[in-house]
Amino acid sequence: MLGRWALAAAMLCMAGTAFALGSGGGSGDKSGPLAAIEKKIEAGEYEAALADLEVHIEKNRTSADAFNWLGYANRKLGRFEKARKAYARALFLDPDHKGAHEYAGELRLQLGDLAGAEKHLAELDRICLLGCEEYDELKAEIAAWKKANGK
Repeated sequence: MLGRWALAAAMLCMAGTAFALGSGGGSGDKSGPLAAIEKKIEAGEYEAALADLEVHIEKNRTSADAFNWLGYANRKLGRFEKARKAYARALFLDPDHKGAHEYAGELRLQLGDLAGAEKHLAELDRICLLGCEEYDELKAEIAAWKKANGK
């Protein structure tokens, strides 16, 4: 029993370190290099955000957060194949990127791929030891999709 608690405590410490370093979520640091791009995305200025993301990614080819936002903006513009590739790159760079799993799951739902969305939900369940917003949001999206599609 003590082993489980020690493991959970260690994982929480690691998660805190990862959050402090800005990995895994994509929107924790509102003053980092992606902050201005995130503001454009929040305002629905997807084309402008994409232009800025291209410049950012040119200098930061290993930024999972940037590829996650690239996927998000493309998905919102209906460019699903570009979005899929961007999420895949984000998850290649950071397989535990919560935001990329949530948004890739939402993309799968938009494409009618319930099983694909549920795979991303399962990954979030694994990553979010004590639960997380991304898991809750994707779970709600899946439930709404099932209801709307009679599943």
